Amino acid sequence: MRRSRRNTLVGGIVALGLVLAGTGYAYWTDSLNVTTKATTGDFGVKFVDLGLYGQYGDETMKGAGWSIVDGIGETGYVGDQFFLRGSSDYNIIAKPGSIDAYKERAKGHNNVDFNAELVDKEGLSKDIGTAYKKAVTDASGKILLTIDNMYPGYAQVFRSDIVNVGDIAAKLGNIKFETKTLDGKEKGNLEDMIGVAVYLHREQSIPQFKDNEPTFKLAKAIANNGADDSRFFRVGGVDFVRLSALNDADVKAALENNVIMCAPATDQRLDIFVGVAMDPDAEGKFTTGTAADRKDNDDKLSQGKGVQLSMDLLWDQFNVGKDAGTTNILEKQNKDAASKPSTKPDAGSSKGSSAGSSAGSSAGSSAGSSAGSSTGSSTGSSKGSSAGSSKGSSAGSSAGSSTGSSAGSSTGSSFGSSFGSSRRRGR
Repeated sequence: MRRSRRNTLVGGIVALGLVLAGTGYAYWTDSLNVTTKATTGDFGVKFVDLGLYGQYGDETMKGAGWSIVDGIGETGYVGDQFFLRGSSDYNIIAKPGSIDAYKERAKGHNNVDFNAELVDKEGLSKDIGTAYKKAVTDASGKILLTIDNMYPGYAQVFRSDIVNVGDIAAKLGNIKFETKTLDGKEKGNLEDMIGVAVYLHREQSIPQFKDNEPTFKLAKAIANNGADDSRFFRVGGVDFVRLSALNDADVKAALENNVIMCAPATDQRLDIFVGVAMDPDAEGKFTTGTAADRKDNDDKLSQGKGVQLSMDLLWDQFNVGKDAGTTNILEKQNKDAASKPSTKPDAGSSKGSSAGSSAGSSAGSSAGSSAGSSTGSSTGSSKGSSAGSSKGSSAGSSAGSSTGSSAGSSTGSSFGSSFGSSRRRGR
């Protein structure tokens, strides 16, 4: 009866060891989820409201300034409100009938023809303030200004608005100039005879009115770069920069107030004014000058010729070059973050506990139980009481202890060792 109880106990413990070693547990579980969504905005600037100068009272001298200098009549110029159409129609370059009126005025004096157009125009993609409405306001990334049949002393000004049609503020980062041949015509000396004047300012009405802020002054920028007086000529009180002085000109440092905020928070925009003129050259540097003081130059170098100037306004995001000067906790996950071993005192215990509980428990329980009980019991039974007891105890303890201890402690510790020994003691 006693042996039967012992065998039942051994069988029960072996079964328990198998349960502990091979049976999975069903726990309650849960999960958390993080979903990240992102969209990208648009970046872009466009020309709108292109026209002959001037179109608004705040950009003119109320008629006392000039739009065209042509030498005709007593004044020799057309007033700065001659072509004014205001906000009546942003898609036409001048007041209806005013261009024909100018040509009638100039009849018999010159055959100058001029135009300003938005190249590949399309409807504005978003409202800019209360003035420029999407779809009904023409917009483009390129404008073409043309003056045909110019002559020495002729000058004319054009104007346009530049608006931000994107979702982030835009910064005018640089302006580049390049002269090229025109329609296969020879340039002659037009790079020295033709000049441009360029002025930009920033304006805003919404959310509150701001006085116009200067953004770029071409003649001043070129002069500050060290150009001497020979690189300029003057018509109607305005300094024009000869085209020959613009190739490779670096004007980046001259830009200020050059960020356009984005709608709908504001209607902030830039106004650009471009003047084109031909040097009167009364001194006869490039032409024969005047009959009273005729110079020995070849006028054919400036007659029947053509030239074009390409001016690229280069834009950046407003935050270009602005990276945070500090960091935050996410620096710890960087690819080059240092991997430091844990210095916590319970690191081994934790690992041992966990690994040992699982591996040691399982391996030690099973191996120690089986090796210890089986080896100790059977060896101890088969030998005499004292030898068996001693050998069994020794073999059991040794095999169980050693097997459990080795399996358990190698991965983390105690449960195998403990369980193997205690089974021998319970015998």
